[in-house]
Formats: sequence, C-alpha cells, structure tokens
Amino acid sequence: MSYKNIKTTTENETMIPIHYIDSYRDEEVKEIFKRYKFENARNSTYLLNICIDICIGIIVEKYYSEHNRESNILFIYPPSTMFYRKEKDIDSMSNLIKQTKKYLNFYFSRNTKKYYFKNLFSINKKYLKNKKAQHIGGSKEIRTKNLNQRYYLNFWNRQFLQKLTKRKTIIVIIDDVSSTGGTLLACKNCLREFDVEVELYSLAH
Repeated sequence: MSYKNIKTTTENETMIPIHYIDSYRDEEVKEIFKRYKFENARNSTYLLNICIDICIGIIVEKYYSEHNRESNILFIYPPSTMFYRKEKDIDSMSNLIKQTKKYLNFYFSRNTKKYYFKNLFSINKKYLKNKKAQHIGGSKEIRTKNLNQRYYLNFWNRQFLQKLTKRKTIIVIIDDVSSTGGTLLACKNCLREFDVEVELYSLAH
C-alpha cells in the first residue's frame, strides 16, 4: 500500500503482515482507545478520521486505478466478543464502520461506487463462551490458539459473497488494534474458499 500514512508490520511483529496507521505504544493513543472501547464514549473524531483515511486510501488506490476499476471493494470488521458477551456497551469497529459508511456515501458518487460495508462474520458460540477478553491476561499463546474456531460465515453472508465475487472483489478487513494479528488472520481464514483479494488493516498496532 503506497498511501503515505500507512505502515506495515513485519513478520516478527504479527503472524501475518498488517497495514496500520497509528502506534498503540503511544500513551495518548492508548488512552483514546481506552475511552472509546471501555468507557462507553460513543464518538471519537480521532479514530473515525483514521478509519476514513484507510477506506479512502483503499478506494483511491484500488477502485480508481485502471486495473481495478470494475472491482468490488468490501469493507468488513471482526465483531467484538466483549460486546456480544455484554462486557461493554459498544462494538467499537462496528460503530466506526457505520460512521465511515455515512461519510463516504456522501463524499463519493452513489452512481459510480462499487464499495460495500458489511458485518460479515458470526462468532462461534463455543469460542464466545470460553474465551476471555484479550486485555485480561491474554498471552500471545492464548490469543493465537484455535484461530479457525473464532468466526464463521452464516448462510446469508455466504450467498452474498458468492454473488459479489462473480466480479473481481477486494475485501478489506479493518480492526481497531492489532497485537499478534490473530484476530485478522482468523477472519481471513474464513474467506479461503472464495476467490477474493484480502487486505488486512488496523487503526493502530
């Protein structure tokens, strides 16, 4: 990715290369995420702008390039296990993606766009029941265990993808924070049977 603000993790940092913008090691950045994810702050202009930057960067580079002009671009995100266990009141990436969708639908012409925003993944109930939140004693071994048991595609989303992928399709998976990259890799693994190009992003690493 050539977009100027976007960096890429190395193989020593994450299980798979992930594009990201901000550094989670920065204490100010960490505090912003803490307020947004765990203190029920419904809006974060700072994080929203990062999400918008990622999506616009992808659209400009992929959709408006001659090679990909007829491609579909699908923006998706990992659903929050903490939200579905009712351990917090907001699914942070879901909220950011919805706000980004509103912004981009206003910014780009509806007549020319071939990009979509969707909640694609379902969480495996057994994983949901047994897995603690990653920030609660989540070692690297725990975070990267049983990746293929985390998420799955339900019938309707499989049908959606089968129709969408009749045309070349680029799927962009965006997470809020990547540490080991296990969450994004688990999402990517769900898409192995589909003929798609997958890009992995996080707002911060």
